[in-house]
Amino acid sequence: MLQPTRTKVGPRGRVTVPVAVQRAVGLTEGDEVIIRAVSPGVVVVETPQAIKDRIRAGIPETAETEHFDAVADIRALRDTENDRPDHLSTPQEPLHQPASGAGPPL
Repeated sequence: MLQPTRTKVGPRGRVTVPVAVQRAVGLTEGDEVIIRAVSPGVVVVETPQAIKDRIRAGIPETAETEHFDAVADIRALRDTENDRPDHLSTPQEPLHQPASGAGPPL
């Protein structure tokens, strides 16, 4: 692993990534990077490919070797949630009827 390297925030908020760090992670001029704040004083700089690789690493191996249908999984979860009884699923009075019970003027 590369030793930590200091740099400063320059004019207009720019930060230069030292060449040694660029080489260590394979960045070249013009490469796209994604910067996100993690917590106060901590930022992460990643390439889009590194993010894709990190996400793919979290997918179970069976998903890669068998048919994987994320949409079907989400629908199944939604259907399971819809089948759960809760206080929000009780029938409500239709919104188009006045709360006082009075009908529209004749």
